[in-house]
Amino acid sequence: MSDMTPLVSIIIPSLNESRKRLLDSLLKDIETQTFQDFEILVIRGDARQGRAINRGARMAQGNILLIFDDDSRLADEYVVERVVRCVQEDASIGMAGASTLIPDWASPLQKRAMAMLPRRFFPLVDQTMDSDMAQHPCCAIRKDVFWEVGGEREDIIRGLDPDLRHRIRQAGYRVVIAPRCGIYHMLPDSYGGLMRMAFRNGMGSAFAQKKYPEWIVQTGDGVDEGFERWVPFRTRLARYPRRVAKTLLSGNLLLFSWLIMYAVGHACCSIWWWRRLETQSRWEVQAGNDSSRGQ
Repeated sequence: MSDMTPLVSIIIPSLNESRKRLLDSLLKDIETQTFQDFEILVIRGDARQGRAINRGARMAQGNILLIFDDDSRLADEYVVERVVRCVQEDASIGMAGASTLIPDWASPLQKRAMAMLPRRFFPLVDQTMDSDMAQHPCCAIRKDVFWEVGGEREDIIRGLDPDLRHRIRQAGYRVVIAPRCGIYHMLPDSYGGLMRMAFRNGMGSAFAQKKYPEWIVQTGDGVDEGFERWVPFRTRLARYPRRVAKTLLSGNLLLFSWLIMYAVGHACCSIWWWRRLETQSRWEVQAGNDSSRGQ
């Protein structure tokens, strides 16, 4: 790393010590990179990923922000060099990401899950490619562009990736995958871990729907699919049973289980939210009655 002001600030949000093993593996990958003109900012203990990234961006000395999830792994020693070059050499690019690959050393369950679940595999590309698969596990953004679009949404707990891509495109910049640049973004190595992840994702989606529906961007599952902005919840709800049925008929039981558990998480959060509002409404009515009796 240079003694001078670095070109790149690597920002890694990491929630707690339970993630230390994953983080240590990523840091070792970073040590082996051909490009070394960077500083590393590990932002610990913040459950809101967007807020953690913004904290890192405010501390950053570099002109380019490179964001990694703490469970990302780098496929080779050229990842940082290639993703940074993408945004450094082309001013039209606002955000550059990496292909998401399946490593040979993954377990059979992980390989199967990464191949079957949405947005977990994206093959290497030979040239810069506009894509909605640029994601927080590895993405480079010029710092001026990052703040031009307002940084990360700090309040939402799910949907950071599509929201940030949407605002970068709205500002007139491209969102791309860098050529010959790959990472591994591993899934849990147990069926129970996969189902817990699906449940949490469903809860996060429901929370966003209830509290910040205007920020929701619908992202396609496939490699080349785009996104839809502000799709009515009723429309998305009507699509879901067809998607689940189609998955079951295709024999993809892992994805079928994932979709069911996602729906359960969504429903649990929605029920909790409804009961919270009902309790709040009753309290307000009671407070109003008490106030009336006191007059």
